[in-house]
Amino acid sequence: MLTLVKGKEINERYVIHDVVGTGGFASVWRASDKQLNRDVALKRLLKHGQSSTENELIQLLEEARKHAQIVHTNIVQVYDVIEAEGEHLIVMEYVDGSSLQTVLRDNARKATLLPLDRAVAVLRDVLYGVAFAHDRQTVHRDLSPSNILLTATGIPKIGDFGIARVIQPPPTPPKSPTMSTQGGTGNPNYMSPEQARGEPADFTSDLFMVGIIGYLLLTGRHPFAHSSGLFEIPELLRDENFRPDIPAPPSVLGTSQQRLYREYTAVVIRLLNREKAGRFPTARDAIEAIEAVTPTVDCPACGERVPEHSRFCLFCGEAFAPAPSGATTSPPQVAPPRPDPTADELVEEGFRLSQLKQWGNAIALYREAIKKEPEHNKAYRNLGFALNRVGRHEEAVEILTRALAQPVTARQHQASLLHERSQAQASLKEYDRALEDIEETLRLQPNSIKSMYLKARIHLFRGETGDARRFANEVLRREPDHFGAIRLLAQISEPPVAA
Repeated sequence: MLTLVKGKEINERYVIHDVVGTGGFASVWRASDKQLNRDVALKRLLKHGQSSTENELIQLLEEARKHAQIVHTNIVQVYDVIEAEGEHLIVMEYVDGSSLQTVLRDNARKATLLPLDRAVAVLRDVLYGVAFAHDRQTVHRDLSPSNILLTATGIPKIGDFGIARVIQPPPTPPKSPTMSTQGGTGNPNYMSPEQARGEPADFTSDLFMVGIIGYLLLTGRHPFAHSSGLFEIPELLRDENFRPDIPAPPSVLGTSQQRLYREYTAVVIRLLNREKAGRFPTARDAIEAIEAVTPTVDCPACGERVPEHSRFCLFCGEAFAPAPSGATTSPPQVAPPRPDPTADELVEEGFRLSQLKQWGNAIALYREAIKKEPEHNKAYRNLGFALNRVGRHEEAVEILTRALAQPVTARQHQASLLHERSQAQASLKEYDRALEDIEETLRLQPNSIKSMYLKARIHLFRGETGDARRFANEVLRREPDHFGAIRLLAQISEPPVAA
């Protein structure tokens, strides 16, 4: 029998430190990976002999292997499945922070709520992680605050895909949502109504659970917790006549913030619809609904979305020129396509569509431009940017690598390709490669503020707060009002160094 104690070495590679927590089917230990010089989490599957069959154990391990293929900033990464002394352990990313459950409980004790923008940011990031998993035909089925870990800098990461089932896509488009094979598993307080009734779960079941989490983030209370205390949450989840209250905005919010609160609440209430057809069709639709509450524009320097009337980009600090008096913010007009357009015309049309956030159509046009002109550098760069914007980071890396393999004479264009590939690699948690690309970018453009800032962010993602702090301060020495660097330093709880 495997015994885990501090200092024990597993398979001549992993050194045990301490237990992180114990759940219904596993205990989690923090350990050091001697080979890669990093902390990891080892999930030890608890003895299944009395309650589970060998086939169920094999299935659970297979799910871990499938989860290892899901690499996203907002999902806890699975690295490996190992065997030691007759037991199996899942090697996972170690998240040095608390769970969302702990944060919500701490706020409840103090009778406080998360700031509105922070609550919405967490909800949106969770939806990004769910959308990414759904794109890969994986349903979680056990989403709850205890399964969402927050890094030291506040980035939410969805963990514990241990009871997820990979839903195989049908050969033809389905007439109704694809079903999984099981329903009522996981935490009974966070199940969708169909799961609570023991019915099959699908992707929209995950969205219902995200709705519960969103309600908690905005209100600090569970939407199916009755104020009288006379009803259990699972009971109300099964009660077809019970509907969660639509929460009123907290009185401490200003008028404009109260309007935003109501609109964000409307998104959450739709996620909580008892009928699957009443929920958002996909997680990405829910993300778009959240982002539509506050109109956004794309920063011309780094491409990140920021509130429409911002004076600075919240990510790279780029100053925006004020709109002329009386100007409107209507979207650019898209001209009818010409017959047999040139590659340049296709790229220009794709750019206009990207301004309208019609990313799918823009991507198709960029690919068509590359077919017409295989060495069209701008088409490659714009295509990589668009793929990053919709979370297709693997494709972005592939297309940008192809572009960089071609002759590129302009240093600025090469730097732009490297910067975009670095962003894609950072999103895929390939931090070493991301850092190599951004360092090469800075060699080509030593005075690039946005690349210096991205370098600071990559170090932050790697958990290297000292280097992140150093490069953020370097950004501020060059541009003292850089909002992104100021915010990064606030994340690591140290004030910026004066220029």
